[in-house]
Amino acid sequence: MINRIFTYLKGDVMFTASLVLAVVTSFFNTPDFGAVNWHTIFSLATMMIWVGLLERAGVLHAVSVWLVSRSHHARTLMTSVTFLSFFGAMILSNDIAILTLMPIYLRLAKDLSARLKVIGSTLIIMAANSGAILFPFGKSQNLYMYGFYHVSVGEFFKWSASLTIVSLILMFIITRFVRATPLDINLRPANKVDNGRLVFLGITGLILVATIFGWTPFNVVIPLILIAFLIYRHDMLKLVDYGLLATFLFFFIATNNLAHIEAVRNLIGTLFNTKSHVLFGTFFLSQFISNVPSTILISTFTDHARELFIGSNIGGLGTVVASMANLIGYRVFRQIEPDSSATFMKLFMVVNFVMAAILLVIFGL
Repeated sequence: MINRIFTYLKGDVMFTASLVLAVVTSFFNTPDFGAVNWHTIFSLATMMIWVGLLERAGVLHAVSVWLVSRSHHARTLMTSVTFLSFFGAMILSNDIAILTLMPIYLRLAKDLSARLKVIGSTLIIMAANSGAILFPFGKSQNLYMYGFYHVSVGEFFKWSASLTIVSLILMFIITRFVRATPLDINLRPANKVDNGRLVFLGITGLILVATIFGWTPFNVVIPLILIAFLIYRHDMLKLVDYGLLATFLFFFIATNNLAHIEAVRNLIGTLFNTKSHVLFGTFFLSQFISNVPSTILISTFTDHARELFIGSNIGGLGTVVASMANLIGYRVFRQIEPDSSATFMKLFMVVNFVMAAILLVIFGL
């Protein structure tokens, strides 16, 4: 039992860091569970279940097989998986799009060269991080900011649409650098998707989106959706990533504790006192502690919501630890293609930082 706990703590760096930070800061301030954003916690949990049900319905796998089977050269294949990841992440979130699509891609592309596997995997992760920007539920920190700052739907899309469109253009340009090498991929047809499941998931998904946007009463609709999911699939609670929810919980407690420590409050207030400091500071902090904790921490000390949004979303590009999605993608790649993990890391860092630099110039200056 003890060994399993230590193995988990070593494997989930963000969870461990949030737990340690919450415990340490609690020596300086009494933990306050009232500071936890329960709206974000329950929204995330419900979205996880819905996405898990959609994933098990085999929708993304069927689309992946269809796209790959129609890719006759490497550039077409890279463009297809990039766009699938980009638009899939808008609905599924960046984490789930990567967790679902990358294993499918690497197994479908088992006969491809190591170089194409590295390129494809890098593009899938970057595209998921980019496409997930558009809607609040695409990324955990965006869902948090949407609720924390009480942003209107129109205002949120003002921030997200331009960043999403520019990111899509950049992703398309990147795919143009892939050589049009002919491919010959033999695939087994995907299993047929159950139409009844699609209708159920489509209806509940629309209701869930309307609830997150505040168009339906949260306290009434979320419990009803969870009951519907429970009737539909009794083991639905297995689809929840409790580690991620606990990570958010611990970070909420830790940031509230930090906000009550005068020295910390003064320091962060000084460092993030202008719009540009918030934008660039969030980006750089994300490279070391990831964009979710960076967002939660800085939001406590600033009203510059737009700059925090842009800084944290561009901040997901860069190092492997800059986003939880990056870590997930790296783990998946290392498990399936361990011999190419060093090559993957090099290409990933270079392409990510180039794209991040371009976006920072466009939106930060």
